[in-house]
Amino acid sequence: MDATQARIVVVGAGQAGATLVARLRALGHRGPLSLIGAEPYAPYQRPPLSKAYLKGELDRERLRLRPPSFYETEHIALDLGAPATAIDRAAKEVILSNGARLRYDLLALTTGAEPRRLPSAIGGDLAGVYTMRDLADADALAAAIRPGTRALIVGGGYIGLEAAAVLSQVGLATLLVEQAPRILARVAAPATADYFRDLHRRHGVEIREEVGLVRLIGGPAVTGAELTDGARVATDLVLVGIGV
Repeated sequence: MDATQARIVVVGAGQAGATLVARLRALGHRGPLSLIGAEPYAPYQRPPLSKAYLKGELDRERLRLRPPSFYETEHIALDLGAPATAIDRAAKEVILSNGARLRYDLLALTTGAEPRRLPSAIGGDLAGVYTMRDLADADALAAAIRPGTRALIVGGGYIGLEAAAVLSQVGLATLLVEQAPRILARVAAPATADYFRDLHRRHGVEIREEVGLVRLIGGPAVTGAELTDGARVATDLVLVGIGV
């Protein structure tokens, strides 16, 4: 079989998957191309979710990586809203949650990562506890922002700091805790951490380093948190940014 005519299925409609199918067409691939996405949206940018999108400064249309017409023009089939649940390697088929089976000659997995969540034993399943990974996460957090709301951010990486900045800017009393000796410990130099710590504090974010979370308090919704330094803090929402 001519490789340029192969039926290619890509599982994962994030930036990697969208870039892959576009590049295949640009390189001259003429066979069928299918892009499978668990979300009901065409591929979009994730970085703005915790920044401009959360603040309402960027609408959903402007998040798109490509206009809908691109996929039509390039004959790229989008299978959205029904995640892949299994791969039948003998039959060379991908099975979707709606029962559909997509045959492939070549299969690419570009499924990205899932955010780490807090265990249910320490309150991770309480209402008002959020992660930040996709559009649904950003929309849920945005809907919870109200005047007088108190926010707790668990984790001092990029996601936590970006969200803390936005929540503080829209008027929420915001506390960020990081159990490591400093924020951005895994991803940036100490001087960079110093800069962003000072910047956040000047804009009203309270940052406590070398302080972790023992458990969340409340039920059915979160109302507070117990920290490793013995403090108990009241909170109305919690954003968990502890990696993937």
